[in-house]
Amino acid sequence: MNRNNKDNAGKTENSGSKTPGMRIDEDIKYLFSSEKQALVRLINGALGESYDPDTTKLTVLNTEFVLQKTVSGEMEPALYDLEKIHADMIFSLDGVTYHIEFQTKADLTIAIRIIGYGISYAQSELRQKGTLDEVILELPVPVLIQIDKDESLADEIPAKIKVSGRDGALAFDITVIKLWMYDVDMLVERGFYLLLPFLLVKYRKMQKTAGSVQAFLAELQKIEEAISELYEKGLITSNLRTDLYAVIAEITRNVNLKYYGSNVEIDKELNNMEEARTIFAREIEARGEARGEARGEARGKAEVTQIIKLHVQNQPPSEISSRLGIALEKVTEVLHESGLIQ
Repeated sequence: MNRNNKDNAGKTENSGSKTPGMRIDEDIKYLFSSEKQALVRLINGALGESYDPDTTKLTVLNTEFVLQKTVSGEMEPALYDLEKIHADMIFSLDGVTYHIEFQTKADLTIAIRIIGYGISYAQSELRQKGTLDEVILELPVPVLIQIDKDESLADEIPAKIKVSGRDGALAFDITVIKLWMYDVDMLVERGFYLLLPFLLVKYRKMQKTAGSVQAFLAELQKIEEAISELYEKGLITSNLRTDLYAVIAEITRNVNLKYYGSNVEIDKELNNMEEARTIFAREIEARGEARGEARGEARGKAEVTQIIKLHVQNQPPSEISSRLGIALEKVTEVLHESGLIQ
């Protein structure tokens, strides 16, 4: 998937310059597939659920939907742009399906698109069941994460699904997480650890001043301190800590290069983060060896993790194989055993 060709809903930002756009959509998908417990806590905090972060079964589901048409009795893919039907994140917790959609700039069609994604998912589930005895479209529970400030958004987007000429309608209210209203402490309190790096995205719209640079650095430092405290308290794992730093570094690098013109102070902080990530990686490796894990087994687990993360980012098996240098047969086997493809 070319992340620089997506529309506003795709969250990738590219002004047309040679500077790479901010890859918010891929950063979020990468991070949200990093640790089950953190994703469970986010759902609990956003929707008032009570899943146990340690025992809840998480299944990441397909987010790419292709409408099909019948030709001579056979099902064939429709011919149109697949990117129009890519949802951001669909997964199930103990059998209940959830859909998280992310948005930077305001988009008045977001409710329509979320309903469309939900119906596409429900259709794909019906096809897999292979029966028409009773057709029930079961849509995922929707959550919208709005990154940029948009005062027109309520805490819930009221939506309904109605059959024409019939009484009553099915409520399909969309819960909204307004990221611009949160600071570091509030995100930690709600269990929204996965959203911490994206507090930095707002600085891409601020004027280039000494004050804005210092504000950016202060928030960056507070985010790093919060991640360290979460790790020390056992609320996030070593792997998630490293992944959070990776996304923070990418956002910081982009903001610094594109909006602050490679500020020296921010460059210095980036170097510090890179050194910290190296230390974290060594800690993870040392801890694995201390448990008696063979290097080959650890490497295999890392490959499986990377394959699943790239699949969640809507990368096809052939692209995953090419990027990771792993045989296509191995990639397909991992995705099949993980229940991500049939």
